[in-house]
Amino acid sequence: MNEHDERIELRLTDVSKAFGGVRALKGVSFSVRAGEVHALLGENGAGKSTLMAIAAGSLDPDTGSVEIGGDPLATTSPGAAQALGLAVVYQHPAIADDLTVLENMLLAMPPAQRPSFGKAQAWAREQLDVVGARIDPLRRATELTAAEHQLVEIAKALALHPRVLILDEPTAALGAADVEHLFEQIRAIRSRGTAVVYISHRIPEVTEISDRVTVLRDGSHRGTFPTAELSADDILKLIVGRQIDAVFPDKPLSIPPAGEPVLEVSGFSGDAFDDISLTVRAGEIVGLAGVVGNGQAELLRALAGLEPHSGAMRVRGNDVRLGSPVAARKAGIAFVPADRQREGVFASLSVRENAAATSLSNYATTGFVRGSAERAAVAMESRALSVKAASPEVGIMTLSGGNQQKVVFARALLSQPDVLLCEEPTQGVDVGARVEIYALIRQLADQGKAVVVCSGDALELEGLCDRVAILSRGSIVAELTGDAITEEGITGAAVNAVGARRQRGGGTATAAAIAAGSPAAAAPVDPAAPVDPAAPADPATSAAAASPAAARGRSNPLRRFVRGDNVATPIVLLMIVALGAYTTAQDGTFLGSFNVNNLLLLSTALILVSMGQLLVLLTAGVDLSVGPMMGLGLVVLTHFATDDAGTGGFLVGLLLLIVAGLVVGLINGSLVRLAKIPPVIATLATYIAVQGVALIINPIPDGLFSGSVSTTLRSSIGGLIPWVFIAIVVVAIAFELALRRTRAGMALRAVGSSEPTAHRIGVRVGLTVFGAYALCSVFAALAAVMLAVQIGTGDATAGQSYTLQSVAAVVVGGASIFGARGSFLGALLGAVLLTEVINALPFLQLGNAWQFWVPGAVVLVAAGLFARAQKTNAGAAPAV
Repeated sequence: MNEHDERIELRLTDVSKAFGGVRALKGVSFSVRAGEVHALLGENGAGKSTLMAIAAGSLDPDTGSVEIGGDPLATTSPGAAQALGLAVVYQHPAIADDLTVLENMLLAMPPAQRPSFGKAQAWAREQLDVVGARIDPLRRATELTAAEHQLVEIAKALALHPRVLILDEPTAALGAADVEHLFEQIRAIRSRGTAVVYISHRIPEVTEISDRVTVLRDGSHRGTFPTAELSADDILKLIVGRQIDAVFPDKPLSIPPAGEPVLEVSGFSGDAFDDISLTVRAGEIVGLAGVVGNGQAELLRALAGLEPHSGAMRVRGNDVRLGSPVAARKAGIAFVPADRQREGVFASLSVRENAAATSLSNYATTGFVRGSAERAAVAMESRALSVKAASPEVGIMTLSGGNQQKVVFARALLSQPDVLLCEEPTQGVDVGARVEIYALIRQLADQGKAVVVCSGDALELEGLCDRVAILSRGSIVAELTGDAITEEGITGAAVNAVGARRQRGGGTATAAAIAAGSPAAAAPVDPAAPVDPAAPADPATSAAAASPAAARGRSNPLRRFVRGDNVATPIVLLMIVALGAYTTAQDGTFLGSFNVNNLLLLSTALILVSMGQLLVLLTAGVDLSVGPMMGLGLVVLTHFATDDAGTGGFLVGLLLLIVAGLVVGLINGSLVRLAKIPPVIATLATYIAVQGVALIINPIPDGLFSGSVSTTLRSSIGGLIPWVFIAIVVVAIAFELALRRTRAGMALRAVGSSEPTAHRIGVRVGLTVFGAYALCSVFAALAAVMLAVQIGTGDATAGQSYTLQSVAAVVVGGASIFGARGSFLGALLGAVLLTEVINALPFLQLGNAWQFWVPGAVVLVAAGLFARAQKTNAGAAPAV
């Protein structure tokens, strides 16, 4: 300890919290001194995450108080806690996947610490170098591996230079080298006086890095102790409240070499692995190990039908062709993913629904599920796995991480598999739950199943596996069996695999031995074996040895553009040019100055309403009321902006129109955000209400728009390009820059990517959603002005078609209907293209029906192409 010891930087006093009838915290008090690492331990469900969520301002306590740096946390919000100097590294990183690494980091920074946009890339690289992350800041977060996600989260927190740093399972997805680098940074910030809260289920890490330990059990404080006074067994007993005699179940004395092969693969190749041959016999647990990034995870996922591959595969002697996870399940293969939040659980479903999701056909008769049979099966499996839940009908997200993992295992077991594939089976799981999961895996093997485990925890592989295959550069280069399966042996074999493989001439004998499933035929690599210094340098090793800046995989600019939100822009522009050229070839007057001017003027109303629609779509919403809002605007304008009223009447009408737009937008925001009504239903109700108001004022078309104002807005450059069109293009460019370069734009896209994540980053989600709907309606109101220029009369129903046209324009422009992705330039060009299509039909001598068919076909083709492109881009990254 040091001179900072007595200053308390984080203090929680008598904190209680209940969820329904479950008391998660019962009067817990907890404090952390400056310059110490204080470990907070407990089983899943003990209350650790709840306590830290309250400290971070993400959750309101029922009773109790929070002080950060001596100042009370007066407002329950992550932003308020951050302003007092608290930063959090979450177990499930608060990273918005649809934003780039750079944007995620900038979004998390308070204004005083946020670099200018011109210096942002260099700043981000510096922060990433601190944690040893060789990541291009311009990569989209969805392309990152789980370990890279975690490193970005850590870099983001350290960049804040916090007074209090909360680390919640920070090493769950990291390899040994990354863990050691992280510990170096923790020691460095501790020496500078930062108070660190370290939450982990890995007891060796706790004893290595922490100064004090506080244990929670069943929501209560069970004691605080100096770490130096506790042994690992003492800590384990404090956490689980009982003596645990053995963490790992006993292994069988031997597995008959002639045992039935359950899983056999040969010549198995994929993007990250090559020519793998492997046999797993009944009753056997085989581990896959290696330095992170050497293909072991990809191999396991390919066996589950999640990665593209080639080669032969047999299960119980039957040839299997895996084209999807569904095919794998039908072949008797069950998969337990590492990332249960993204791939393991259906967050909106109950425990029962999650557990039974892949086995419903077992309880169905003529297509109808027998509820009693389903409930009985789930209840039996839940009891066998000791799942702790108030009821099978409670939401899966109300369970602790360990119990969620047990439900994922229950789903796998209810499908009655022959092969169980486990990727990091105990990641983020407490010690007690780990013991139960290890016993479950061994029990399955004892029942004659074949089990393959991929884990970065060498100790886990040592205690659990009968054989361990070591992968290097996508190939199996060694196998450990019997007494050779030790933590040191696995780690040493993985580290020395490249050199050993070169010395053996590629390891063909080892691969053949593993293919035959013969432990005696494959000699393990000696962890201490020297590597020939004269051997040719390995490219992967050389890259790893380079400086972080040199080794960082920088994205190719073209590839980055193809994966970006503006990929549709040049495609749509090309379509506009191609359609114009084709139509002109049929009728030379199409590109005459009169028609071009008219086309661009006609497009202005659709451009404006489409820009508003894009704002809402970016938040993963939709606004169906924009059409009637334009109709209401026409009615207002033709009552006030008349020839008799002059300029003053137009300004009054425009002001009332904008106010009406703000009111409608705030109503929409309230229905969506406060009343929690789905956007489609909420804005459909507003659609009906606004249309009704407009029809009450003008039941039939009535009133004329000011001719002088209309003439002014129709003015153009040389009779070709309307001035108002140029102004709208400037506005679109300004909004595009704001979307990419301002915190408000990043916040808008973060909300659409994931509201909970945006909230944890510190985004004011409610304000962002309200702002999007308000601006959308204001854009619709402004679009009504240009609609008035076009039709000149107060027709309350004239805007109805713009609702669907605005959605079509932004989709054609490359926006995602699921939120977070889109471009104002794309929306502008999409609107121009749709207007051009309708405008071209008479020149092509096509009937009125084509004005519906052609735009519809364009939308379908565009949406399909962009969806395909995004799917292809996602396929280049790990599945998430």
